[in-house]
Parts: sequence; structure tokens; C-alpha cells
Amino acid sequence: MKQVRFLKGADRMKIKHVPKSPITCSGPELVASRFRQIHLDFHTSELIPDVGSTFDADTFGNMLDEARVNWITLFAKCHHGMSYYPTGAGTIHPSLKIDLLGEQIEACRQRGIVTPAYISVRVDEHHAKVNHDWIAHLKDGKYWKWGENLAPGWYQHCMNNPAYVAELEAQAVEVLKWYDVEGLFFDMCYNPDPGCYCPRCYDSMKRRGLDFLSDEDHRKHEFLITREYTQRLTRTIRKIKKHATIFFNGRMRPGIAAELDVFTHIEIEALPTGGWGYAFFPIHARYGRVLPRPLQGMTARFHKSWADFGGVKTADQLMFEAGTILSAGAVMNVGDQCHPRGVLDKGAYEVIGTAFKHVEQCEPWCVGAKAAAEIGVMMLPGSPEEAAKAVDAGHMGGMSEAVDGAGRMLLELKQQFNLIYPDTALKDYQVVMLPDVGVVDATLKAALKAFVAGGGAVIASHRASLQDGRFTCPGLPVRYVGENPSTPCYLDLGKVLGQGWPESKFVFYESSTFVKPVAGAVAQGRLVSSYFNRAYDHFCSHQQTPYDQTTPHPVVVVKGRVAYIAAEVFKAYRNHAYSLYKSIVARVLDQVLPQPLVKAQAPSAMEISVNRQARQKRLVAHLVNFQPQRRHINVEWVEDLYPVRDIALSVRTGKPPSAVTLAPSGAALPFTMDGPYCRLVVPEVKAHQMVVFAGV
Repeated sequence: MKQVRFLKGADRMKIKHVPKSPITCSGPELVASRFRQIHLDFHTSELIPDVGSTFDADTFGNMLDEARVNWITLFAKCHHGMSYYPTGAGTIHPSLKIDLLGEQIEACRQRGIVTPAYISVRVDEHHAKVNHDWIAHLKDGKYWKWGENLAPGWYQHCMNNPAYVAELEAQAVEVLKWYDVEGLFFDMCYNPDPGCYCPRCYDSMKRRGLDFLSDEDHRKHEFLITREYTQRLTRTIRKIKKHATIFFNGRMRPGIAAELDVFTHIEIEALPTGGWGYAFFPIHARYGRVLPRPLQGMTARFHKSWADFGGVKTADQLMFEAGTILSAGAVMNVGDQCHPRGVLDKGAYEVIGTAFKHVEQCEPWCVGAKAAAEIGVMMLPGSPEEAAKAVDAGHMGGMSEAVDGAGRMLLELKQQFNLIYPDTALKDYQVVMLPDVGVVDATLKAALKAFVAGGGAVIASHRASLQDGRFTCPGLPVRYVGENPSTPCYLDLGKVLGQGWPESKFVFYESSTFVKPVAGAVAQGRLVSSYFNRAYDHFCSHQQTPYDQTTPHPVVVVKGRVAYIAAEVFKAYRNHAYSLYKSIVARVLDQVLPQPLVKAQAPSAMEISVNRQARQKRLVAHLVNFQPQRRHINVEWVEDLYPVRDIALSVRTGKPPSAVTLAPSGAALPFTMDGPYCRLVVPEVKAHQMVVFAGV
């Protein structure tokens, strides 16, 4: 490890000696118990002349305390490469005259607020200026940078650099030993795609027997380098503080399951107005929460994205986002950025405080809660060729359009689901979905066979499990014939699939498959061809060519509790938002899951999620009212919320609850039983409302 020596100017301040952290629980336990978190960005140019000049510890601490904050991530080192404490390993911000990190930690520790420290990894603008050879090289030979060379943007470092990794390690040691921080947050740990092409990486790939001309080998190399430095930093942290929280940001995607040895918890960064959108967190949380780590949902107070100084969300926005995070079984983290002088934005913390006071009231019904999911959407790996590329943050286990589309559908249909992995135990699910594409290997084939034999249902679509002209999913009631040459094609749905729709030949915008039902299976609907596919030399009218002939090939085939959908229906819903496609899936679910956990008469945009608190022997239904306004081409946002009233809700409790109440108010709700369902009416939902079913 790099020897720590104070750099020139480090003696202008003294290390702030703060009380040791009183926290004795494990890192995962600490994350799971702190529902009201702040991530306080502090990316501050070396040109700013007055860093920390008006910082007041009591004002800082009191504002956090009044907003009910109980966790705040504070900056040791930022993207500019500047450090905010008297580092001997890094570079102190030139205008800083106090140990800002130490002062902040002391103010928080006096108020019982947990303070993990932040260290920027791939981004260090200072080193990019003084150590040009540390910058990663892209395939075209250019430096790796966000934006063009003459545009503002960060340079990205190559992590195949022992000197730089040693400096990061030394800074981690400093903040752990000097301040006893409860954990470390390492940012910007993603990989360039396909990889770095600098001379160091050339030599490293050659030593490892990798081909420098191969994109796939570059991805493998980047993944290996990432594993090496994240494991090295984790080992060092564990030697100093066994129970420290550790998170490497930029690694989050379904493939994170292969790297859990360096994570104490799962954080899903999803600023809805910052480019992620409002569907990102609810869907991605459903693979995060099946992993053996506590889950944190990160939004921000900004109108747009990070460092939107002066941009403050409405209270309704943050209240809604709190509801989506709590309903997913996560703790809440709100991103902020501190002014360079060390002053928090009073208005921002008034809004944050409104949301956090609601979160605090809700916590008794959220602690230890687990999703009562009954549908597992399988994240299948792609073909062997695609799997060969699946080695870095951008590719390894990345979520497909089909899985994302399935998630959007099921949220709107009020179905209770998780996104699951091929090695997930299936015993807790009633339905497994295989959306559109992906490979079923021998191990998963055996698991699905046992699942179906035990009464489980399977829904597969399009080319899911198709290999060498055969479907490998056991029990699938079809034989593969070939691909439908018409794209788009049309759908003649018939009475079952077309329930609630007028009689028509409905367009299907994506691909579909010709299949033949097996003996005893029930075919529903028919695919309809067009005259020809649209091309430069033969086209008709403005869009797709009209329908021509009805084919003998079905849209859906069902046998028992196994169903097949011939259309690429989940990808199509994601990309085209045609509610007809969601309706087709709903009709299939009616046949294989006739008694879902939740039935409701509510707007499709309202999310209803049911969690179970086993120790308290109760179910908690979260109703979250989504009312977005898209008034600008770049920002989807919630300005204000209007209550939705008299929502008819039925939850399959199996027996009468001992009581049904609203939480956190405690108001009792009258209910009746209809077979296994507890039926009631929720009087009103503005942003987020919980309904508690006791004794079930």
C-alpha cells in the first residue's frame, strides 16, 4: 500500500478529532435500519475560492436533524480530485482552511447520524491534468471523457494502474482510521465499453493471454481489473473495520449477483427526473430485493439531475418517491449537493423533511418486510455468442427490453412479482415468466420441470428457450415452425384474448413466431400476415402495409398451467406502450393464475405492492399514486398530486384478518370476506397509503 505522506499545504489545518462511532452492528444491519438517508455530493472545482468558508457545525447538524436525517454520505474526495480533509495521500482543495469532513462528521455524530465517506474512483480531474498517462484510452485512441474534448466533462481513469489504486487505498485507510466512519462509498466504478486501450492494458492483456484486438476480450479484461481493485479495497477495509458498509457505485445491474462479496448492501440510483424515469426504480428494485443484501433506493431533491443547484422538487414529488421506495422493501436515500461554502439549502431540507417525517412514521410497517411476490420474471441469459460479451457492467446480465417490458406490464396489472435469476429457488412462486428471448440450460430445465410437476405455472413468449429449432422449456405446449415473415403483423384475437376490445385486426409492431400446438393444447387467436414488409422499393401508405391473410398459427397456446405467447409481446409493450399487448398477457394470467394476490379497481398508473412482516404476522399493502406531468421534452415530473378516492381493493389473505387498518394513522377499515379474499374500500390515496392486514 502507498505510504501516507502529507503533501505541500497539508499542514495548514489539523485533523479534527471526533468521537468514535458508537455503531456496533454489522454493515447490512446498519443499512436496513436507517430509512432516512442523504447522499451529499460535493464535487467542487479547484477554482472555487472559498470552500467551507461559512460552514457552521451546529447549523449543519441541526438542519439535518430537523429534517429527520439519520444517515448522510459525506465527501472525502470528489470528481475534481479534491479532498476535504488534511489528506496525506491525496490533494487537499486549495482554498479549504478547515477539516471540513471532520467537522461534518462531529456535528452528525453528536446527533446520532451515521456518516459513511465518499471517494471518487474512475473520475479524478486533478490527476487527469497532472498524470495524463493515467487517463483511459478508447478504441479510437482518444482519451476517455464525458463529452467532446473542448466541452465540460470528466476524464475517466484506467483502473489497471497500481499507483492510482494505491492512492485510493491510502485515502480509504485515512478516513477509516482518523474518523472511524461507518462505511465507504466508492463512486464511478463502471467500465468503458469495450475497454481501455492504453499501453498498460495492452501489456496486461498480453500477460493474461487475451487478444488486444478483440472487443470481447477487452470486456473480460475490464471485468477482471474491476474485480481485482474492488476486492483489494474490500480486504483493506475489512482489516481496519470489519463491519464497515461498502458500496461500489456503477456496478449495479442484474449481474451484480456475481460480485456480492464486495458489497454490504444494494443501492439503486434512480433519479426519476434525471434521465432514469419513474419506472426505473420500481422495476430494478425487483431484482435487487431478491439478493441477500438490504436494498436502498436513491432519488434526489433536484428538479433535474445531479448538481442542479437551485432545483428543488415539490413535496408531493418526494412523498410519491418515498412511497415507491418503501413499497419495494427498500430504505430511502435522497441526493443533494452542498454549496461550496459548506451551507445546506434550507428550502431543500424543508421538502426532504416533509418526506422523511412520513417515512419515519411508516417505518414500523416496513422494518423486516419482504415482498409477497408470486410471479417470477426470469432474467434469462442470451445466446452463447451474447453471453461471451456478458462480462462488464454494461453487458453482464444486463436487463433486456423484454424483462423491462414485463416489469412495466405487471406493475400496471397490480401483479406481485420479482425479477429472478436462473438459479433462483422457484418454490415460493406460483408463476414463472420467460419473456421473449433467452437460453434455458440443463439445470434450469430440470428446475422448471420440477416446478411444473409441483403445480407451478409457466408463461413463455416468442423465442424464449428456443435452441436449434426446439423449445427447451419443459411442458411448453407448442412445436416450433418458423419465424413469421411479416413484421409488423396483425392479430385476430378471438373471444378470450380479445375480451373488452372491439373486433379488429390489431397491429403487432415487433416480431412473432409460427408454432403448432401439441395434442390437448388450446389455441387462442391467429396471426395475420401483411401483403409485404415495408421497404424502400415496395411500401404502402404512411406506416405498415395492411393485413392480408389469416394464418393457421395461434397467438397463444395453453395447456394446463403452461402457456405460450407467439408474439414478442413484452419488448413490444416496452417500446410501443400499446395497452392491447398488456391485455393479452392479462388474459393469459387469468387462465394460469385465476386467484392473484391482489385485485383492485384502480388507475393503471397506481402501484399496489404487498409486503409481509413475518414477525408481526401481517401483510402490508402499499398504494402509491402516480400522476406524472410531461410538460417539457426533457423532464418527466410530478408537480402535485390529487387524491384518488374509494379504491376497491381485494387481497387474498386466505382467512379473515383480525383487523384491517390504515397506517400510519391506525384508522380501522370495514371489510368482508369473499372466499379467500379480504375485500374493502380504501377511502383515499394522495401520495402513499398503507393498508395493514393483521393476523394473516
